[in-house]
Amino acid sequence: MTSKITEEVPWEPNPEVMKLWPDISGNMINGIGEQEKHAPRPVFWRADGTISHTDVLFYFYNRDKDNERITASRKLREKPIAMPLVDISAEQIAKTFAEWSELVKKMALEMGADQAGICEYQPEWTYEDRPQPIGKWAIMLAFAHNYDNLNTAPHEDAYIEVMVQYARAAKSAKLLANWIREQGWHADPKMGPNTEDVLMIPAAIEAGLGQLGKHGSMINRKFGSNFRLSMVLTDLPLNPDQADDFGSDEFCQNCQICANACPPDAIFREKQMVRGEKKWYVDFDKCIPYFVDNKCCGLCLPACPWSRPGIAENLVQKMAKRKDQGID
Repeated sequence: MTSKITEEVPWEPNPEVMKLWPDISGNMINGIGEQEKHAPRPVFWRADGTISHTDVLFYFYNRDKDNERITASRKLREKPIAMPLVDISAEQIAKTFAEWSELVKKMALEMGADQAGICEYQPEWTYEDRPQPIGKWAIMLAFAHNYDNLNTAPHEDAYIEVMVQYARAAKSAKLLANWIREQGWHADPKMGPNTEDVLMIPAAIEAGLGQLGKHGSMINRKFGSNFRLSMVLTDLPLNPDQADDFGSDEFCQNCQICANACPPDAIFREKQMVRGEKKWYVDFDKCIPYFVDNKCCGLCLPACPWSRPGIAENLVQKMAKRKDQGID
């Protein structure tokens, strides 16, 4: 089922949502316009009452509490989160960095991930009000959406598809962490969207799973923007992968499709300075009211040309050819 929103007049936020909106701007919390680099601040996906937008978050959670399909999809994610972590084995198996790196990515795929990459975890990816997590290495896992399901956004079918993939991501991260712990090494799974203490997107970029897109989500050379993430932090001796520059950033500079598809006009058409880094950014104070009022959103993800089935590979080749020809 496809349910697209065509706006004949400018979209206006729901007054019920805006009554709950705090005085502080989410963009300010995120650090838009700030020249100095600093740790991220929590702004939305945290249900422990430590964010300014707690009332808005719980409005989103509670408005569909009687929707059996959405409730069932949320329970899918709860199951792997409830899975216990096994004790770390006293016997530490020895392999070379290269052997562990190859094996851990092989195991990640066997445990349900569609792609896996490795990077060294950076302290600036930890929220400022949380302690630094344990583990030198971040194993980043990618999970592709069913494009047709996501392309129903903002229908509840798209929301359920997102929860299905978050559940799959959580299960794979938990299984992989337990496998590493059985080899005698520390491992801690991190699952979205309530990761609580770490940013996943910059780690996934560093691990070679894609580049940041204009819509604020990642673009993968195979899946486009049609995927979700989870993470496993570990001290298992690993080799890092390289970031993957395949031309999507240059593509985004000239493409306006996601921005034009966004009903609240939340996608900036030029990069913004955010916590000392110039990058693509989505206006939180426009995006989240629309998201909350429509059960979910994600319109920009299937709208992205890279997400359409069978298109990404051709775009990679096109951008590589442009680079070889020196075309900006």
